[in-house]
Amino acid sequence: MCLVVLCASRHIAVCAVLVTAAFIPLGQQFVFAGLHLYFLRILILAGVCRLLTRHEARGYKLETVDKLFVAWAMTGMICGILRGPSAETFGAVYDSLGVYFLIRILTRDATDILAHLKTLVVVSVAMAFCMAWETLSHHNVFHVLGGVPEIASERYERFRAQGPFRHAILAGTFGATLFPLMIGLWFNGGRFKRLAIAGAVSSLVITVSSASSGPLMSLLTSVLGMGLWSMRMRMHVVRRSILFLFIALALLMNAPVWYLIGRVSELTGGTGWYRSFLIEQAIKHFGEWWLIGSSHTAHWSPWQSNILAFDRGQMDITNHYIVQGLNGGVLMLSLFLAIIVNELRIVGRTVRARVELPIHERLVWGFGVALVSHCMAFISVSYFDQIRVFWFWLLAVIPALPLVAGSLSNPVPSNEPGPSVLGAPDQLAMP
Repeated sequence: MCLVVLCASRHIAVCAVLVTAAFIPLGQQFVFAGLHLYFLRILILAGVCRLLTRHEARGYKLETVDKLFVAWAMTGMICGILRGPSAETFGAVYDSLGVYFLIRILTRDATDILAHLKTLVVVSVAMAFCMAWETLSHHNVFHVLGGVPEIASERYERFRAQGPFRHAILAGTFGATLFPLMIGLWFNGGRFKRLAIAGAVSSLVITVSSASSGPLMSLLTSVLGMGLWSMRMRMHVVRRSILFLFIALALLMNAPVWYLIGRVSELTGGTGWYRSFLIEQAIKHFGEWWLIGSSHTAHWSPWQSNILAFDRGQMDITNHYIVQGLNGGVLMLSLFLAIIVNELRIVGRTVRARVELPIHERLVWGFGVALVSHCMAFISVSYFDQIRVFWFWLLAVIPALPLVAGSLSNPVPSNEPGPSVLGAPDQLAMP
């Protein structure tokens, strides 16, 4: 894969990163001088060498979302150093900046994006087969590579397949967040319809095989988001309606509004009460983490004595938003939210630009829905393994969509008529 990254074309190099992240568990690593050299980190180093030797980053200018991403990563590193530096503090920055900018620089047109999606279809089909087999046989075929257990975990008499991921919820999240992209790919027409059907079915199999309520909620978010296509020009109405709904619920409910997560889990299963309790504790102990984060949250838990016996510092933080605050205080959490808002703004501007696109508008919309689906997943799990690569991939590809909208020299063939040209490509302003 390192040779592929160094020698192949742009989109093939990115596909090599995606395939490696999908099938190689994070347990595969070298440990040198206290540094954990995961195979993915070695691949990122090969990507950096490619950018330097081929001068592919020459002339690249940072956009607003790129600057926010750099500020987010550096805030986490600086706050981590202030709390007490560790090798993983620097490793996290290396992973995030390396994956994001490698994909960001190598993604330039519709051909690149469609090649990524075709690779993800192949990945999802193979992973769905392996996870379905894990559900039926209760044996994980990826255990031979290390880092994941051989026997599938069980909860409420249901076996939870996890494939190459470190947890079943993360595996299911991969499938749930991929689903809207597969639906959007179907509208691209032609041969992409067959690929989209295979990818959509595989995404459903992966989500169901994980037997987790978090991925199920992300999948429902994906379905609802794709169903809001007709409201794409009036999304401000949807946002305000959601805001007013939460305000009304906060006024009518006896418990805080975030305990709705617990109520929903009564229908879908899972530990929604714990997620709600975690949010309450984060707000209650705001003074402990707002400045530079915190590495000590065991005292937040009602089972403090048991947690201290397992980990003297942290309780199980199953909320990615709270993790941002614990890693870098209010500043890091704010930057994280600013990245998401700017990414959604890019999708909205591209869809509303009323220009002819080389890829179908609903595929562009699917990228935004996938982003929101990740945001739903963040409520129930914190990303700590290779799922981060697919999150960074999404963040890196979305800023390239305006470039795709302006590159009409090689439109993608489609059996369906595209949107009418109501404006020129240069009318689409870069964010």
